Amino acid sequence: MLSNEQYQHFQTFGFIVLRQFFTPDEVTTLRAEFEKGLDLAYRHRPFDGSERHWVSQMGPDTPFYAHLLEDQRFWSITAQLYGEDAFATGTDANRYVGDTGWHPDHHADPKKDCYGVKYAFYLDPVGPNTGALRLIPGSHRNPLHEDLRENLKSMNLGIEEIPSYICTCEPVDVVAFDMRCWHASSGGSEGRRMSTCCYYKNPETTEEEEAARKRAAGSRDAPAQYHRPDDPLFHPDWVANPRNSALRRGWIDRLKELEFLESTT
Repeated sequence: MLSNEQYQHFQTFGFIVLRQFFTPDEVTTLRAEFEKGLDLAYRHRPFDGSERHWVSQMGPDTPFYAHLLEDQRFWSITAQLYGEDAFATGTDANRYVGDTGWHPDHHADPKKDCYGVKYAFYLDPVGPNTGALRLIPGSHRNPLHEDLRENLKSMNLGIEEIPSYICTCEPVDVVAFDMRCWHASSGGSEGRRMSTCCYYKNPETTEEEEAARKRAAGSRDAPAQYHRPDDPLFHPDWVANPRNSALRRGWIDRLKELEFLESTT
């Protein structure tokens, strides 16, 4: 769990950097499974530096990744931030290409979108000129969030010119950020390796559930967007829940209710 100071930092600024989160041995395992997962997913389209590769890491070929969502280091913080009824939506591996412009993952208005926490970790050191995550503190809340949505493009400024916090990280570190925060990266090398674990706050009203279902419809299309139209968003082995995890079972039920996951799967 977060300390009181860390909790207040997250609530105020929308993010926290968790130093020394992974052990060096865990980083070795993550690197091996990262390569295996992406190599298997893109046998038909090997990485050549021209486009981003993305894959959900929730199958039996990447077992350490597949169980990260239930790791208490992630889950205890998530439950502290968004409640015990928050639910997981996936863990992945990405090879990024070039800069990533300023954007939020979700709207700040819960009637328009669901929201939650994303844990990002890089498998190589990253800094200001090598693709480190940049976050605009406080941009997970209005009015700043919408001010940026309305004005950021018209400012015509480079990524580095926007005031932000640069999350310089080693592979053992993790950045936890509210997905409503505006974020970007600059100077990243071709194929920089980044993974995430994502969780959403459970929608509480009819309007929030409707927004979550809209988000779910877009999420289901992710494999097709990354040139693998026949791949499921959630691996059948993860859905089968072979360890009979009560925590995962609750997530699966909610994912079906909100249509992130086909109810017949």
